[in-house]
Amino acid sequence: MIESSVPAVTPETSFAEALRQAIARRGLALNRIRTHLADRGLQVGVATLSTWQSGRRIPRDDSLAVITALEELLHLPTGWLTVRIPPARSEPACSTHPYAVVDYAVALTELLDRLRRDAHGRLRNVTVLEELHLGPDRSGHLRRVTQSVIAVQPVDRLIIAAQGEPGCNVDHIALRAVSGCRTGRIARHPDTGAMLGELLLDRMLAVGDTAVVHYDIEDRTGLPAMDYQRFNEWGGAHYVLEVQFDRAALPVRVHKFRRRHTSGPDLVRRDLMLTPDGRAHVVEPSTDPGTVGIAWEWD
Repeated sequence: MIESSVPAVTPETSFAEALRQAIARRGLALNRIRTHLADRGLQVGVATLSTWQSGRRIPRDDSLAVITALEELLHLPTGWLTVRIPPARSEPACSTHPYAVVDYAVALTELLDRLRRDAHGRLRNVTVLEELHLGPDRSGHLRRVTQSVIAVQPVDRLIIAAQGEPGCNVDHIALRAVSGCRTGRIARHPDTGAMLGELLLDRMLAVGDTAVVHYDIEDRTGLPAMDYQRFNEWGGAHYVLEVQFDRAALPVRVHKFRRRHTSGPDLVRRDLMLTPDGRAHVVEPSTDPGTVGIAWEWD
């Protein structure tokens, strides 16, 4: 097996600088890289590679396959370059304050101080696969998540956030590690129904190391749900959300939405079709900072 050769960069290192250092570390000329990519059926010019490493241009969604191939060619962990690609939109990035893209950020920050403030921001998502199961009482009683992450600073835990429906008893919301981690401390905020929990990894991750965790969030409050949205502070992850409705309680309309903030206007809104077995899904190849979700109407 080829050993990863990861440049010693900081979490704030730009995509251009990280790419430039990775290429220098491997000692490959841009024309050699272009040839290797062409051998894999990926056509990208030397000029494009040059503008990427100089920072004059950044890759877009249709170049993600090239970036993944570059990570392999340059002996980098999966997602090491991808997570550094800045969002495509021209709007200013969200605030650097923790959880700034949600309207209950103050509550989450208070909970973070009760857990490990220094653990925030040390990981970036590479892929998130999420299933939300709704019961016949219309409540979102179970969320099953598979999440792959890459460390941008040394870290041994992943902080998971959740919020129940308005008026819920947050003590009835639980985080349960399934594999790749174990459940650590839990902190709850009764006024907002917010919860933060630790997933303790099986080892300390160095910069560039990756991990895959599986976990469930169980909601036993029994309150009906009208939507679900996942927030992304940094973006760059491949995200799949699937909602499974109970056959005894199917919605009349379902739509996808994307926002810059949980309480902000919809930037994208598109109707979704339910499958015959009552499922709806969205796929985001590379998320932007903000939220992505699915909403539905019962009557």
